Amino acid sequence: MATVKLENICKIYDGGVKAVDNVNIDIEDKEFVVLVGPSGCGKSTTLRMIAGLEDISSGTLTIDGKVVNDVPPKDRDIAMVFQNYALYPHMTVYDNMAFGLKIRKFDKAEIDKRVREAAKILDIEQLLERKPKALSGGQRQRVAVGRAIVRQPKVFLFDEPLSNLDAKLRVQMRAEISGLHHRLQATMIYVTHDQVEALTMADKIVVMKLGVIQQIGGPLELYNNPDNKFVAGFIGSPPMNFITVTVKENGGRILVDEGTFTLYVTDQQAAFLKPYVGRQVTFGIRPEDVEFTHTPEAGRTIDGHVSVVEPLGAETHVYVATSNARVIGKIDGTVIPNVDERISLIPNMDKAKFFDIETELAIRGNVPNKAPAANAKKVEE
Repeated sequence: MATVKLENICKIYDGGVKAVDNVNIDIEDKEFVVLVGPSGCGKSTTLRMIAGLEDISSGTLTIDGKVVNDVPPKDRDIAMVFQNYALYPHMTVYDNMAFGLKIRKFDKAEIDKRVREAAKILDIEQLLERKPKALSGGQRQRVAVGRAIVRQPKVFLFDEPLSNLDAKLRVQMRAEISGLHHRLQATMIYVTHDQVEALTMADKIVVMKLGVIQQIGGPLELYNNPDNKFVAGFIGSPPMNFITVTVKENGGRILVDEGTFTLYVTDQQAAFLKPYVGRQVTFGIRPEDVEFTHTPEAGRTIDGHVSVVEPLGAETHVYVATSNARVIGKIDGTVIPNVDERISLIPNMDKAKFFDIETELAIRGNVPNKAPAANAKKVEE
């Protein structure tokens, strides 16, 4: 397999619209890297530049140590799986999978060997004589992946391959692609807007916004230590709660004041929040990091009225409205509060995050003074 390196990669369309802005990513051999972000963030454009389907405006792209900026797609030794499967409707599954090898003049025996091996890996041996119209969405996706596998490329590229599948099938295919990566020990680059896919599949996640990389790291690193408010809000489901609070000092202790409730911070947080005393910051807490209680306690609980209840079996999502904010709590499924009931949530302050109001950078012991560049114009991917 191969390494992939993007150095200062930019994509500028006509009119000066910058879709990808100075992207730098190092992808190791056999690594599963996921590019994730909302629509228009530049992730698919980045993938298409790696594939050679989009020209690179500036920067250097290397695959296995070779600069490939001007190398045609067919000579990059990559295989791409598209969102819409891109199967030939008049061909059988066997012929769809064999087509790329046929045009590369592989002999029939080698083609048959590769197609049947890939079909066995994907459990579609019984479908080889069918045509795409006789297949389900999940089966078509397997065929599209099989067509990539038979190529035995240096790098596999996946462009939102599961977005057309229903929820149950997405979960199944997610596990199958992860298993495929383990079996093939291949270098894979995967694009999605679904942060759950990113968290469950990736060795390394690249979070993008408006063409700019916001953070690169492992799933737990991004979940536990987001660099900025965007990453904190994008990674995790339901998303992190954000509340504007004022940092105050009371008797030598640091607390944050929302207006209707106050919370004392930990000693470690107090050390880096002290420069913010008298100023507003954004307080972030994940729904899974709060507990339910009927007993309000000054300095410890978020108090309000229940506005929405979502029973989900093993857990309940409860929306609590204060005078100035709405907080989502993920609580035990056996607890189902009533709408309009007054309750309190106890945030685990060890898990709390704080962000500078102006820069939106995480506050971690220093006062940030520069926000990440994220002013590229939004474009459709």
